[in-house]
Amino acid sequence: MKKKYISIYKNIKETESKHLIITILFSCAMLIVTNYYTLKTLSATRAYISGESHYSKGHNKAVRNLITYLFTTEEEYWQLFKKHLSVPQGDETARLAMQNGKDITIIKKGFLAGENSEDDLNDMIWLFQNFQSLPFLKKSIGEWENGDRLNRELYQLGLEIHQQIDNNESYNSEKILTDIHAISNEISINQDSFSQSLGDGTRQTKKYLFFINGLLIMFIIGSISLYYNGTIKKILISKQKLSIQKKHLQNIINDLEKTKESLSTEIIQHKKIIGTISHDIRSPLKYIQLIAKHLSSETKKKEDPILHKYATSIHKSSSQLYQFTKTLIQYSKIYIEDKQYVQKSYSVHNLIENKKTFFEYIARNNDVEIINTTDENLISKVNIRILSIIIHNLLDNAIKNTHNGTVKIGAEANEGKIIFCIKDTGIGMNQDIIDYYTNLFNNRDPEKLILSTYGIGLHLVLELLVIIRGEISFSSKKNEGTTVMIKLNHIH
Repeated sequence: MKKKYISIYKNIKETESKHLIITILFSCAMLIVTNYYTLKTLSATRAYISGESHYSKGHNKAVRNLITYLFTTEEEYWQLFKKHLSVPQGDETARLAMQNGKDITIIKKGFLAGENSEDDLNDMIWLFQNFQSLPFLKKSIGEWENGDRLNRELYQLGLEIHQQIDNNESYNSEKILTDIHAISNEISINQDSFSQSLGDGTRQTKKYLFFINGLLIMFIIGSISLYYNGTIKKILISKQKLSIQKKHLQNIINDLEKTKESLSTEIIQHKKIIGTISHDIRSPLKYIQLIAKHLSSETKKKEDPILHKYATSIHKSSSQLYQFTKTLIQYSKIYIEDKQYVQKSYSVHNLIENKKTFFEYIARNNDVEIINTTDENLISKVNIRILSIIIHNLLDNAIKNTHNGTVKIGAEANEGKIIFCIKDTGIGMNQDIIDYYTNLFNNRDPEKLILSTYGIGLHLVLELLVIIRGEISFSSKKNEGTTVMIKLNHIH
C-alpha cells in the first residue's frame, strides 16, 4: 500500500513538472511572437512616417516648380512639377488599391512610386490591411485622403495654368499664386496631423506591447523560480537517498573484494591444475609419439609393411592427440591468465612457416602441398598464442579434407587490418555446416560459445576470434575446395 502511494506521488510530481515546462515554453513562445509583432508594427509605422516625409518633399518640390513655371513659362519646370507630384500620387494609388482589395503588385508599384523602401513594403501593407479600423490609424488614413484630395486640386490647378500658357491666354498670376499657397498651407497642416496621429498611436501601441512583454517576462521568471525551488527540493531528497545507497554500495563493494580474493585463490589453484595436466598428460603423449615414430622408422627398415602401417598410424594419431591436448591447455591458459595478452612484434610469415613444417608429414601422406604465400616482411602484434591455435586448427581441417591437392595459406595487411586466407582444393564444406558456423559466430555470446554438433576445432577458432575481435567468413564449392577468410585488427 505504501509503494502505491509513493508511485501516485511520483506521477503527480512528474505531471506538475511537465505542466510547468509546457507553461514556460508557451510563455516564451508568446513572448517571441509579441516581440516579433512589436518590431513589425514599429517598423511599419516608421516606414509610414518616412513615407510621409517623401510625400511632403514631393509636394513642396512640385509647388516650387509650379510657381517657377508660372513666372517663366519654361516647359522644363512643368515636367519637374509633374515628376515631383508623382510621389504623393504614387502613395495615393497604393492607398486606393489597399482599400479596394486590389492585387499586391499594384499596391507595391504605387508605394515604390512614392519613393518608399522596398524592404518596408510588406510591413506597410500588413499594418494597413489588418489595423486600418484602429482609431489612430483610421484618423491617419483620413488625413492621408485629405492630402491626396489637395494634391489632386493642385494638379488640376497646374493643368489649367499649363493650358493657359500653351494657348497664350492671359491669367491672373497673383490669384493663382494665392490659390497655390492656400493649398500648400492646408496640406502642410494635413501632413502634420497625419504624423501626429500616427506618432501618438505608435507610442500608445508601444506602451501596450511593453506592458504585455513585462507581464510575460514576469510570468516566465516566476515559473522558472517555482521550478527551480521544486528542483532544489528534489535534489536534497535525492541527496539523502544517494547517501543511503552509498552505504549499501559500500557493503556490496566489500563483498566483491572478498569474492575477488576468493577468485584469485581459485585461479591460482586452476593454474596449478593446468600445470599438472601439462606434465601428467603431455609427457606420456610425447613419449608415445616418440616411440611410435621410432617403431615407424624401424618397421620401414625391416620392410614389414603391416607393422609399418600400424606404427605410422599410431605415430600420426599420437601426434594429433598431443597437439590437441597442447591446444586445449593453451586455450585454458588464455582464459585464466589474460585475455588481453600483450607481446612483442613477430613475423607472421615465420609463424605460418612453423605450422607448415608441423603439418608437412601429414600432408605428404595425403599427397597435399602446403603453400605459404605470406609476405616475409609482414609484422604483427596480435596475440601469438591465440593466432597460433587459430591457424593450427584451420590448417588441420584443410589438410584432413584434401587429397591429391594443395592448401594455400597467406596473410596481408590492408586498411588497418591483417587478412588471413586459407584455401584448399578438397571436398568442400556442406552449406548447412557453413550456415551453422556463420550463424553461431554472428549470434555469439561474448563470454562463451557452445561447443557441439560439428566438433571442437572450429568452435575453438570462433571463440578465440571473439577474444581478439576478429571476423571470419567461409566460401566453398563441392569437390572444388573451401576458402576461409579471417580479418583481424591491431597490425603493427
